[in-house]
Amino acid sequence: MIFRLHTWRSGVCLGALLVGLNLGQAADDPRLVPLSRLVQDDSPKVRLEALRALAKIPTAESAALALSVLDRPMDPTLDYALWLTVNDLAEPWIAALQAGTWKPEGREKQLEFALKALKPDQASRVLSQVLASRPLTRDGQGPWIELIGAAGSPRELQQLMDQAVAGGFDNPATGRALKALGEAARLRKARPAGEARSVIPLLRSPDETIQIEALRLASQWKDPALVTAVVEVVNAAGTRPSVRSTALESLRLMGGKESQAALVGLLQSTDPSVRRSAAAALSYLDLNAALPALVAVTQTTTDEAAALEFWRSVLGVKGAGKRIAEALPEQGITPAVARAGLRAGREGGRNELDLVLALTKGAGLTGESGAAGAEVIKDLAAKAQAKGDPYRGEWIYRRADLACVSCHAIGGVGARVGPDMTSIGASAPPDYLVEAVLLPNAKIKEGYHSLILTTKDGTEYTGTLARETPQEVILRTAAGTEQAVAKADLEKREQGTLSLMPGGLLDPLNEQEQLDLFAFLSRLGKPGDFDAAQGGVARYWRLGQTVHTDAQAGQEQWPLTAPWTDKRWAATPALVKGVLTKGLIDEVTKAQAWTARLGVYAGTDLTVPKDGPVRLRLLAGPGAELWVDGQKLGGAGESTAQLKAGSHRILVKLDPKQVPAELRLESPDGSFSLN
Repeated sequence: MIFRLHTWRSGVCLGALLVGLNLGQAADDPRLVPLSRLVQDDSPKVRLEALRALAKIPTAESAALALSVLDRPMDPTLDYALWLTVNDLAEPWIAALQAGTWKPEGREKQLEFALKALKPDQASRVLSQVLASRPLTRDGQGPWIELIGAAGSPRELQQLMDQAVAGGFDNPATGRALKALGEAARLRKARPAGEARSVIPLLRSPDETIQIEALRLASQWKDPALVTAVVEVVNAAGTRPSVRSTALESLRLMGGKESQAALVGLLQSTDPSVRRSAAAALSYLDLNAALPALVAVTQTTTDEAAALEFWRSVLGVKGAGKRIAEALPEQGITPAVARAGLRAGREGGRNELDLVLALTKGAGLTGESGAAGAEVIKDLAAKAQAKGDPYRGEWIYRRADLACVSCHAIGGVGARVGPDMTSIGASAPPDYLVEAVLLPNAKIKEGYHSLILTTKDGTEYTGTLARETPQEVILRTAAGTEQAVAKADLEKREQGTLSLMPGGLLDPLNEQEQLDLFAFLSRLGKPGDFDAAQGGVARYWRLGQTVHTDAQAGQEQWPLTAPWTDKRWAATPALVKGVLTKGLIDEVTKAQAWTARLGVYAGTDLTVPKDGPVRLRLLAGPGAELWVDGQKLGGAGESTAQLKAGSHRILVKLDPKQVPAELRLESPDGSFSLN
């Protein structure tokens, strides 16, 4: 066997050194000697080729040499090559670990990689042995919590549950433990040996993440004994909206007559959001029983965002669109519900024509705008070029009700449900852009057809394929989120014939707004303020502020250390030209009426490829401060920091009384994060 990859540094062909490797070689095969050197070679290409050569000698010694590549710098290609090699050498490595001839002491990084690379059934064979000498730490250090979820037996799962319930983990690790237990149930139908009721104290945790993960775990265990406790979470005073919505979703997923009865009871709640969510959840368990409540929602809901969430949930029930359309009244449907229903009924590859017609009639809306002919398209394109304002169009593109940002990326920032828009204006003629928005199903770009998954309980999921594993399919939905569906739960998988992008998208816009939007799209990628292809500028920010209550609590410096996942941060993309405007900063960080802003912060991450000086240029007003890794570097203008290779946290602190008209951060020496 001759390998294709060569190294030219010494003029020697690596393939020549590896000729003749055959399966079944002895453990002391002399060719392991050169491979032991090559797997540590300075050249990543040589190390990669040595890894794949080792995979052809199925011995524990080969596995040990392969894992030793982790002692050198890794890259994605090497990482994948090692993953393949570990899988090829899994059995001899497992045997060596079980026999004690491969000792993990001092090789913790290698052990972690190998266990993650193995198939779950292989990892489970050695997991208990590994964990016996490695009790789980309070902070859950290492990969062990997730490995138990992926491969643990009921005994290991019970140990994980016991430690979580007993307070043996800190809050973040407890959340991870509950999530791992939920994934074990969802993907492997595996659960601890003990009673499900043990999770009830965690359902009442004051920590939001723990509560949510406990509720999700309850939904996977589907034990009727947990229904009452979940309902208590819904009804409890002070329950956070995110927790309440998760609890209602859990009742839906738990199923059974107990959950159904609980949801019927919740239809009498005085909270309209609870009634709305309970009706949507009940539709999955008994659509006929839910119909009166569903109709009531269409006549009372006035918030379009809430209505869109409602429709997206309900239309996941197979056949629900037609049944609801038949039950809707001929008048009295609120315009907000109708507009949201029109969008949900035509997005994600759906074609709920009956529902669209019933909502249009019931709310007294005008007919659909999607019937655009070639002449109309050309006329709109010409008007957009002559009368459209691309600067106004960018703000229309960012409007929440259009959800363009939820599906498309510009300059790498945004979702990836639909095609990237960075250079769409430079690569497509204006009439094509108009047609793509008005008639999204006319010409669907390759790779963006919808994928429809139907589960055994009759739930339909639509989206584009984000990725797939041996255990699950992950979709990108029209809402810009990811939806994971376990393959064990799938009944049907089919390619849709429609675009994820809904028809009638421009219905909320007047003619000038439509022209402005098309003018913006047609300018994307062309030189000037709408060219997002240029690098070296921060395009994705987290905005936050400190107020007088932070000072009173001694937390005035929280932005310097709080992780980006902290809910006090609000993520926002910059404009295409790479600036945050004062209006955008003020809108995202606006304080409540009774608070006083002490500081406004904009944060991002910068990754630098090597140690050394890094130049930063901050365009901002007076009083702006530039902070790197918690240390003040300077103000507006040019600054230089000595940084190590890797990722660094960048903060711009602004005086709330002097927020600049525009803020922009540049660096030619690194890459800013895009998410």
